[in-house]
Amino acid sequence: MAPTTLDRIKKQVHIRAPRARVWRAITNIEEFSRWFGVEADGPFAPGQHISMVSTNEGCKGAQFYVDVQEIEPERLFSWRWYPGLMEPGIDPLKEHNTLVTFTLEDAEGGTLVTVTESGFDHVTLKRRAKVYEENEAGWAYQMASLERYVGANP
Repeated sequence: MAPTTLDRIKKQVHIRAPRARVWRAITNIEEFSRWFGVEADGPFAPGQHISMVSTNEGCKGAQFYVDVQEIEPERLFSWRWYPGLMEPGIDPLKEHNTLVTFTLEDAEGGTLVTVTESGFDHVTLKRRAKVYEENEAGWAYQMASLERYVGANP
């Protein structure tokens, strides 16, 4: 059995929609905001620092930021962010952050979406296990949300 590491999270979902449709749901800030459950001051573009506020129950009102890294149309979209909820006394712009990467591939009958969040090995030990566990559950939720959203909005 392979050892468990807390350095990356990887989730996949097969969405029965063309890659262009899935891409639009992920990278169009208005569509992204609906399925991800945020209010955002977008748009997504490389180098953009985007403020977001969660509209999801359980963390409603939580503010966070994403710094868009790469966009390769219909293939790759990535950002950096401070993992987990903001904590008093911590400046999220000075803390270690993680890299979130969405990749899209054609798959039989639709599109395979993979989201990978890496860099947890740079998060302080005090926070690492907690934010890893929160984000592991969060990405499972978000991938299901993306699948439902695209299915309901072809």
